[in-house]
Amino acid sequence: MLDLRKIGAYISKLRKDQDLTQLELADQLNVSHQAVSKWERGDSLPDIGTLPQLARLFVKTVDDIINAGENAENREHQHLGMIVEEIAENRPEQVAEMVNTGEVEVEELVEVAPFVKASVLHKVTERLDINVFKLDMIMRLAPFLGTDTLDELVRQAEEGEIVWNVITGLAPFVSSDTLNRLVDKSIDGSLEVHNLVGIAPFLRREHIDRLVQQAEEGSLSWHSVQGLAPFISRETLSRLVDRVVDDTIDANRIVSLAPFLGREQVDRLVQQAEEGSLSWHSVQGLAPFISRETLSRLVDRVVDGTIDANRIISLAPFLDRENLEKLIGGVEAEYLSPDLLVSLAPFVDQGTLSRMGTNILNKVK
Repeated sequence: MLDLRKIGAYISKLRKDQDLTQLELADQLNVSHQAVSKWERGDSLPDIGTLPQLARLFVKTVDDIINAGENAENREHQHLGMIVEEIAENRPEQVAEMVNTGEVEVEELVEVAPFVKASVLHKVTERLDINVFKLDMIMRLAPFLGTDTLDELVRQAEEGEIVWNVITGLAPFVSSDTLNRLVDKSIDGSLEVHNLVGIAPFLRREHIDRLVQQAEEGSLSWHSVQGLAPFISRETLSRLVDRVVDDTIDANRIVSLAPFLGREQVDRLVQQAEEGSLSWHSVQGLAPFISRETLSRLVDRVVDGTIDANRIISLAPFLDRENLEKLIGGVEAEYLSPDLLVSLAPFVDQGTLSRMGTNILNKVK
């Protein structure tokens, strides 16, 4: 990787050796003195067109500048200067030919890429042979290439094995059509959740919904769906709730998606538990997301004896003081037990706790 600070220090040395000020050097290169200052601080590199001018001014090669004056045998980058000079002379086809023949490495093109315009880089990459330009290199060039160029390069490279780290790396840069096509090609029913989550922000909602549908049909693990939850459409989440209500999906699956369900959907599931078509155990998982109104209704149903008081205990951390008071005050003494007292104790004040204890003592007498 190019060391801009070392390059900057070398440019500064060359300038001082010729007894030039930053302003004088800037005038000779037709750039601002601020640009020269940024080079020397290592904040930026002279652009592709300026590097050859800078090298000629100091009677050096572009490779000398890029390698900060290192001796040729010690240089990390042996051919970057050749690439820079060809691009500066508007000969992208020559750069492609050098890469195709092995005269320069693709890795060296990657090093230069941050300083090359996307339009120029496109002219280089469109002439590269696929056998030397693999997906991993496309991924490294992705931030510097246009979307259309990337889409075409990926399309050409798809004959090889598509690996997930490449798909994830390309996701922010390729079009959604290309990304969706790669996902389609890669789905085999055993996708790991981190793979899906890595690309989910860049997938269209309808594609994520289709992945959820595959989980419903059993060709994709439900564990993967949990990772996709933040990106699932509201319509699909509603459909999943419907399927729980119809008893065609295990309720435990939808509970894992509770943080992303709307309040109305959560309340609907609670109502199913009240009616007996959903296990009360599932309601416990939904507890943090149940509306205050629904919690209050559940307390009322405990008070009137239509719901077992022990069921509400699991929801106690989410009951406000008013509902706790109503619960304790409304349940007749015979329903109060030491176990109930112990379970509710952490959530009630001292006065209420004393009254509960008195009720239990009276019951024992």
